[in-house]
Amino acid sequence: MNYLFICGTARSGTTAMWRLVTADERLVIGLERYSKHSSHHVLTTDLFTPERFLELRAGDTFYPNLCEFDPYYEKVGTLLAHAEYVGDKIPKLFNFLDTLFANIPTAKVIFMLRNIIDVATSFESRANSIQDKSWPETRKTQAAIKEWRNSLLMLKKYHHDDRVFPVIYEEFFAANSSIEPLYQFLGLEPTQAAHLAHQTLLAQNLHLEIKRRKRELSVEGVQQICETAPFALYREVLRTIRAK
Repeated sequence: MNYLFICGTARSGTTAMWRLVTADERLVIGLERYSKHSSHHVLTTDLFTPERFLELRAGDTFYPNLCEFDPYYEKVGTLLAHAEYVGDKIPKLFNFLDTLFANIPTAKVIFMLRNIIDVATSFESRANSIQDKSWPETRKTQAAIKEWRNSLLMLKKYHHDDRVFPVIYEEFFAANSSIEPLYQFLGLEPTQAAHLAHQTLLAQNLHLEIKRRKRELSVEGVQQICETAPFALYREVLRTIRAK
């Protein structure tokens, strides 16, 4: 079995990437299936056997029921029997790549990178939402910058590693982009379903970009980004990714 993980700063497009890869039924990827477990314990291959993957235990994740959280899990049992890859989407997993590769040396990782303006705006939006009870109201721009910086440092460390596929969100979900490089990384031919999912996500991103033109950050948030965001590191990482 092959193992595939999706990570990156929260609000960097990890869910969009998850939607794309899971459109291909050969890729069975959890939706933060082991988000809590990965923070306190190492990820090992035994967690991804069909029996264990479908058996939710205390300390695995933040939701109490797989199928109630997302209907995707209803078909996972059938898909696992013929899967080429199994894994998980865990945004913060980039903090633990050293231990991931130590325990699953052949694992492959899709690492999302997005600009700090959109990441911080999304952090602020969720923190300010009265309806969003799952996001701490204090997790705003300062937290976004900290997580973004840490992700950049890990990308700088692993960008040369053939097991890591860095994705620049703004380029991957842009018009005329292609999923061929991603599938070359996976060693597979893209399915028609994957191509259709990519086109759907491109259309959705275009619609969202119109809404993003009204980006709203607090004065404090703008100041924090201007004064503390590591733009030099960001540009360095972008150059190394594009040169890969």
